[in-house]
Amino acid sequence: MKMKSFAFASTLLAASLMTSPGYSDFLFFKTHPLPKDIPSPWFTGPLLAPSGHVIPPDHANIEPYVYCTVNTGKYDTHWNSFSTPNFYSGLFQLPIQIGLCPRLDFQFTPQVFYNETQGEHTVGFGDIPVGFDIQLLSDTATGWWPAIRLSLKANIPLGSYQKLDPNKLGTDAIGAGSWIPAVALVFSRLFHIKDLHYINGRLAFNYSVPTPVHVRGFNTYGGGFGTAGTAYPGNNFSVDFGFEYSLTQRWVIASDFLYAHSNKDRFSGSPGTLSIGGSPASVTNGSSEQFSLAPALEYNWNANVGIIGGVWFTVAGRNVAQFASGIIALNIYI
Repeated sequence: MKMKSFAFASTLLAASLMTSPGYSDFLFFKTHPLPKDIPSPWFTGPLLAPSGHVIPPDHANIEPYVYCTVNTGKYDTHWNSFSTPNFYSGLFQLPIQIGLCPRLDFQFTPQVFYNETQGEHTVGFGDIPVGFDIQLLSDTATGWWPAIRLSLKANIPLGSYQKLDPNKLGTDAIGAGSWIPAVALVFSRLFHIKDLHYINGRLAFNYSVPTPVHVRGFNTYGGGFGTAGTAYPGNNFSVDFGFEYSLTQRWVIASDFLYAHSNKDRFSGSPGTLSIGGSPASVTNGSSEQFSLAPALEYNWNANVGIIGGVWFTVAGRNVAQFASGIIALNIYI
């Protein structure tokens, strides 16, 4: 039997619950057309930061994402990194946003995970993030203020998170087991620089309060043989600044600058052991912080359809995984 201590939750599991890919801000030009001699810019949105606009009624936005990620190490309490066995993750996301009324839309994101490490692998459906977006303030062509969107989100815990197979080395941990109610406030604003050159800026603040999780055996939060109790995941805060700069009407460069913090977990109950009759298992993780970047390049066929591809990687961290991820997404507005 392959027995060792390892982290169960993959980077993509955490990312899928924290980020909320958003559609492009091209709708601004539907209501605020530019002079006829100046073509409107086309954007898909940066890789991670959501838009400050809701989807109008009778419309929808679909943006399938593919992430290919490898965890190569971990940052310790003192922000120093050390190597761990490579943990490979693939994630297919299908964010769908549907306009309900002029200032309200609904979004949900089905997910499929593929995890692999040291010869073990697992494929399965993950949790489904859902939420409502409310337009608090709309921007205008002449005003200085940004568009502001409030998001109320939660997580439907469908992915496997407890009673995991220790021989799978954590690859079968593809769910959080928690409803994770969250609130996000998103600001976005378009700036005209010159001719076809525009900057589209987004700033998103996200705060989540995970609900307690009843766990048995090996689980997403740790555990081992005989574990039985309740895990209390720490609250999470993240801030994401994303921007896009139009080189031409079709070609755009983009980047995200992301900071994330998680409070330490708590656990009550029997922690179990890492091996039968062995040392006690841990079902808690300390507080953590992470800084990451996600530069990207996008191409837009028209105002409604565009593709974006880039990389997302850690720059620094504390008590968190060190990772690099390749990402590609196709944005379709209908």
